Formats: sequence, C-alpha cells, structure tokens
Amino acid sequence: MREFEATTEAARPPTWALRQRALFDLTADAVDRFVDDYTGPGGDPFWPPVDHVGIDGFDDVVEGVCNWPLLYAMGGDERLLGHARRVYESALERGAATETPFGHPMVVDEFEQCRDWFHLGEGSRYTYNMGLAAPDDEAVRERATRSADLYFGDAAADNYDAEKRLVRGPMNGSMGPDYCDFAAYEHHPYGADYRWARHGLPWRDLEFDEAADLLDPSNEERLFEVLNERCAKGDIPLNLSITSLMANAYLHTGEDRYREWVTDYLDAWRERTAENGGIIPDNVGRSGEIGEYTDGSWYGGYYGWSWGGWHYVGIGPTVAAENAVLLEGNREYLDFPRSQLDLLVENGIEVSEDDVHSTLHIPHKYGGEGDYHYDASDVLTEDDGEVLRRDGWYEFKPHQDDPYAVHLWYASMDEGDRERIRRLRDWGEQDWRRVDPRAKTKHGDGHEYAWLAYLDGEFPDYPERILDATREHVQERLRLFDAEGGDPTTVDEDYLRDRNPAFHKGLLQLTMGAPQPVYYGGLVMAQVRHFDVRRERPGLPSGVAALVESVSGDGVELTLVNLGAEREEMVVQAGAYGEHRFGAVEADGRVSDDEAGDVRHGGDGDDANAVRVRLPAGTRLSLRARLDRFANDPKYEFPWME
Repeated sequence: MREFEATTEAARPPTWALRQRALFDLTADAVDRFVDDYTGPGGDPFWPPVDHVGIDGFDDVVEGVCNWPLLYAMGGDERLLGHARRVYESALERGAATETPFGHPMVVDEFEQCRDWFHLGEGSRYTYNMGLAAPDDEAVRERATRSADLYFGDAAADNYDAEKRLVRGPMNGSMGPDYCDFAAYEHHPYGADYRWARHGLPWRDLEFDEAADLLDPSNEERLFEVLNERCAKGDIPLNLSITSLMANAYLHTGEDRYREWVTDYLDAWRERTAENGGIIPDNVGRSGEIGEYTDGSWYGGYYGWSWGGWHYVGIGPTVAAENAVLLEGNREYLDFPRSQLDLLVENGIEVSEDDVHSTLHIPHKYGGEGDYHYDASDVLTEDDGEVLRRDGWYEFKPHQDDPYAVHLWYASMDEGDRERIRRLRDWGEQDWRRVDPRAKTKHGDGHEYAWLAYLDGEFPDYPERILDATREHVQERLRLFDAEGGDPTTVDEDYLRDRNPAFHKGLLQLTMGAPQPVYYGGLVMAQVRHFDVRRERPGLPSGVAALVESVSGDGVELTLVNLGAEREEMVVQAGAYGEHRFGAVEADGRVSDDEAGDVRHGGDGDDANAVRVRLPAGTRLSLRARLDRFANDPKYEFPWME
C-alpha cells in the first residue's frame, strides 16, 4: 500500500474543515438528546402502540434512524452506531409484536411480511448502511443473507420464480407475495382521497369516464376491487430494487449466487423492455406476459407509468444498473436507464423562460384515452385546463431533482450523461448556485445540481454553504425539541423520521465525493472512503476533515486537514467498497506511479484500491488520484480485516 505523509502546516484551517468537524460533533449530541426525548428505555420507539393492527408504517420508523450508521461510517461519533443498534433492534421487536389483518405480525423473521419495494427500499437503507459501519458484526451479516435468501426460487416465501426470472407480486416479503389487499391499508389509504385522479391505473378503459368519478367516495369500494384485480399479482419495475438486497449480501459474502441473481433479473427486465419496443413495461403477469392483468396494456401497473410515472418507474432501472456495474464492472448495464431517460427527452417540450433560456418539460406519465381534467398546476395543460397529452404521454414538467440522471452520470463518468443533466436544467425554478437551509422533502433532496455546479467550478462557496445549511437544519430540530419539552406532540409512524436531527447528504458529498443514494433502496456509491487506522474503525479520524474537490472521468482531487492535537493515520480507499483502483497518485505535488496489475475479482496488487496517509497535528494534505473505476471486486471488509 502506498504511503504519504502531510508536511504542509494548516496554521489557519480552512473554514469548511472547521464547520465539518463541528457538524459531526453537533449531530452526535443532537442524536443523544433525540434518543432521550423520543424513545423509551433501551431505545424503544413509541410507535406502533401496543394494540395496533396494521400493514404499513414500519419503514417510517426505521427511516428515523437509518442514516446514523452512515454518519458513523463517515467519521461520526461511535455513539451514533450504538444508538442505531438499540433503536433498530427495539423496532424489530415491536414490529414482531404488531399484528396485521392476515393473522401474522407486521415483521416476521426480522423482515416486513408483505410490502412494496418503494417502502421496503426505504427501510432497508439501515441494513445497507450497517454494512458500511459494522461488517464485522455477525448479526448484521446474518440479517443481510437471510433477507436476500427470501428471494431465491427455492425459498419458502415463494417471492421469486427463478425459471421465468420474475418476482411474483408488487408486494412481497418474509411471508411472500400473496398477502396483498389494498383495502387493508390504513396509512395513506388508496381510496377516494388519495390522488386517484392522477393515478390512471384503475380507470381509463373501465366504467369511470371522468377524473371526478374517482373523487366520489361512493366509488371507493369498486376502486379497491380494480386495484386488487390489476395490481396485486405479477412483477413491476420497482422490484428491481431487490438487487440492492442481493448486492448487500454479496458485499458481505462474495458468494456468486447473489451477483448472478442481480444480473439475471436485470437481464429479464431488459428483455421485456426490448419486447415492448424500448419502453419498460410497468406490469408483467406471473405467466411472464406483459399486461396479463391490465387487458394487455403495458402501462397501468402499480407504481407504474400511470400511477406515479417516471419518479417511480425510474427507481428500479437506475438502482439495478448501478448494482450490476458495481458487481460486474461492466458499464454497458447503464444503457438500460439511459435509454429510458433518452425516451423522455425525445418526447419533451421546450418552454421558453426568457430571451436566453428554455426548460425542457419531459413527460412523466403514460396513459390511455380519457378525461384528463384534474388538479395538476405543476404540469403543462391545454387552454381549457385539461392536462396536456401527446401520443399517450402526459404530465409534462421539468425533471426537477429526481436523482436518476445524476446517478447515471456518476456511474458512467460519461460526458454525454453529464450534458444530459445540463439539458434537463430547470431555468424557471432553481438557481444551481443556491442552498436552501430547509430540505424540500423527507429525502433531503434539492442540492444535487448545486453540488454539480461546485464540481464544475461554478459554485466555489458550496462546501461552506451546505455545511451551514445542514447545521441550521440540525438547530431547527433542536428548537423543536425545546418546544416539545421531551414529549412529542404527535406519535405516529412518522414521528421519529420527522424529528431525526441527523442529516448526511452534504457530508457524503464533501467527504466521499458521493451523491445521496437513491432514497428508495439504493446503495452508497462513492469515489473514496476513509478509515481510522489507530482506532480501527471506519470514517475520518477524530479531528480530521475531508473535502473532495473534483470528480471527473480521470479521477478525484481530495484535501485532508488534521484539526486535532494528535498525529492521525488513515487509509483512503478507492470507492465505498474498494471497487475502484488508484492509478498514479499525486500528494502535494509528489507523484507515486501505480505498480499494481489487473485486480478484478482478486489477483496481484489487491492493495491498489487504497493508500495510507499520515497527518501530524495541524497539517493538511492534497491528493490528486487517477481512478480506474469498477476494476476491483467490491466488499465491505475494512482494510485490516482478512
């Protein structure tokens, strides 16, 4: 392993470094208080209540703590990991004691009984982040393999048909895919008051002629019947998020069966897309037939082109392609999500914003003939207010902050993919050189483009601005804690998530050069990762700050600053899982050539994916490294693990 020692004094540490370490400290203290105020003895959540009977909500509880292991893995205090374990284990116990209408608990064998992968993906991020934080924890490893094994063809849950390479239901889990009854949902009911008018799947070709019919409570029972008839069985693109579950198991074990599952299942969806003329179908019956339960239509499935459109359809292709590239190293898999984005771009409509700029409004949904009068103020409409529809495509609007285009570029480092992001820029809504102290959604999104502007040299103040905004977000939560006085004003499935004072996105971008993972079940994809050698733990050593200043097809540029009083030693790894390979590395102008050979799936030179750095107190070191991306076999192991 190549070694470098910092010799440049940092008598005046950069502002970003001081703010970054202060944010790590503040976050740990805020989580201490959060756990004291909003959980019971041993970290026991207050929801679900003892007598609760229901299906959903468990993922929301986990969302309240799922990023704590990630913050620890980046360099946060060890208290974050301890708190995360206690609250999660308590949540599992509570879920296993909560009944459903089906005669079994909400959580069976530490996995939800039957849910869609929009929600399973959200909750599974805790499991994935624990792989980064504690891969040497046998409970973490065993939980990862047990949950992945639910999706093999010989599993008792019968989630997966290995011969047809399809998941047998839009909802699935530890009890299998046959416990799907949409009328049983008690959270955000899918009835007359839940945006039926914008989710075209249950009507268009049936007895409902107008959107207004879907808002009539007297039609609710029939709407549930249609949803159960059309959307309770078969495969949907969202199930491609299961590839993260498999990739997670592979990163722990290196067993080929998990990697092969990812590529086999992804290939099945690529074949279906080719069969459908290049557009991914949103529903496939258990026979393998596209449109088996939707009267032969390739659209109209759950979380599909009519129900939620590209925001939901794009999750599976993006996540699965990323996972396949991670495990196989072949970026050809990215053609799959790329083709779907290009399809939307080709059907887009340019709308002039001023004398210089215009914004491309891409279609987000596809549906059949019918009445499209409904409340949709954020999309293009006809003169009479009806939602604009062209060749079946509708809801034309800017791409906004959906992460799929950013993740495609990040995995490919292709200039064409970077240029597509620029073309999708919304000139009428968001200044790329702006940071909002309040996250727009629970995902904490809204700053992908600002980060890219920083990487392009257009927003040099971004590191300080995003750190300030994140600190203000933490302080906002602390003010809420003060106002509530340790007694939450509401206790529902969202109460932990809505009060969680830990925010990882800015730190992930700055320290690891990484975008936020796709919220609905994506893995962390990063340029570099750091390890504390002296304490044998993941993350930056105490007192050390890191800033990834450049990410390009050639490699990365990174600055490390030791603000502490002790000499620190660390390892900088190429990629979150050692999947990348360092070529030439320049440290403060000193160049070290790469002497390692091809190391994909083992071989000589396995240490080419890491360098060792020594940082005396009060010093800084700048690294410029060439990266051969996805050249190594990925794994969760720490550098000192066998």
